[in-house]
Amino acid sequence: MSKFIVYICFYWPLFSSCLQLQGVVYKVAGETISQIYAYANLALILVGLFLFRKNIETISATNKWWFVFYTMYYCFGILATGISGFKPSITASLIPLIYFIGFYFLLSNKKQFELFFKVITFSFVISAIITLILIKLNFNLGSGGVYTRELDRAEGLYGDANNAALAGIIAFILFDRFFIPRNFISKVFKALFLLLLFYSVFLTFSTTGLFVFTIVLFITNYKFFTGIRLIFFAVLIALFYVGIFALKSETKNLDLSEAQIVKIDNIINVLTLNLDKVDNSGRGDLVQNVIQYIYENPFLGNGVDFSSYMRGHNTYVGIWVDAGIFSFLLFLFILCYYFFKIFSLEKHIRFFSMAILIVLYIFMVSLQSVINQPYLIVLFVFIGYMIDYNKMNEGHLDFFKKNK
Repeated sequence: MSKFIVYICFYWPLFSSCLQLQGVVYKVAGETISQIYAYANLALILVGLFLFRKNIETISATNKWWFVFYTMYYCFGILATGISGFKPSITASLIPLIYFIGFYFLLSNKKQFELFFKVITFSFVISAIITLILIKLNFNLGSGGVYTRELDRAEGLYGDANNAALAGIIAFILFDRFFIPRNFISKVFKALFLLLLFYSVFLTFSTTGLFVFTIVLFITNYKFFTGIRLIFFAVLIALFYVGIFALKSETKNLDLSEAQIVKIDNIINVLTLNLDKVDNSGRGDLVQNVIQYIYENPFLGNGVDFSSYMRGHNTYVGIWVDAGIFSFLLFLFILCYYFFKIFSLEKHIRFFSMAILIVLYIFMVSLQSVINQPYLIVLFVFIGYMIDYNKMNEGHLDFFKKNK
């Protein structure tokens, strides 16, 4: 199969989803053209599946659990829709599923598995850089214009600071694994570029984002925490908290907006475990509003994408609200299954996979978009194949071993 066709049918829709180009098209050309653009990308994936069928190799057993989940979710969700009278856009809800199926078969090919890693890394890194550019230009995609005042938070191409933070952290993890320095100059370059990616996360002033980034930083640098370095680490932790309290006392003197000061206080409260003082920006109220529908229909749910319509801002609660408790329990099982399976991986791949999963799992608490965005659901496909390819031991992960 031609490389050009693969790029057009699979990697262009993925790149487009990661950079939220549909939103850009919407701002430029309007809603109708943006919908045509979105469905054209779905058509490309379906055409790509048909053309790629002879190149499918060993499919992932781990990822098959998602087909069980989607079957249960839509069976219960559609039945609940008929009972509750809720009228969802079933076609729109199928978008992440079609991307999942497309990349489920694409990544069964050894060459495409390696190429996918390069493309997804490039896509997230570009997204993080654009986040920096937009905040420096005072441009907000949500309003579609340049602000005369400085923006409080970077929202990137997603129109949401938490989604921008999530993408920035994933970019950090992928680039850290992808770029392996071979000399001093390349080490300096990597350190500076990772610092740039962190800066894109910091400018979102996302409480969840900066908390998760702290965890990711420890996981991705697992080699550092051995022997006498543990003592050094303990000293760093002490200095870290000294720095936190120093920052807290100086926030009023910094050139920050009121919203930024509140966010920094939020982050400090999370890191010091003063969780009762954390401002969740109204998300707690949104979740509470959605939870009442669980009490009304705990077994069947209320319909496909009902929680998105109600702006629940919680993936876990959203699954239960949409398709009932059995879909929710299966979803939790799949998440646990992935997490425990990664412990069978070699150490350098294990911690890489763990970092990605932890980011997704924690952000699910405050975001509805983790499994209904194509550029995020394909990360589960990627990790599922890593688990299975590691078990096969037929050289599919050699490019990771070369870079360890």
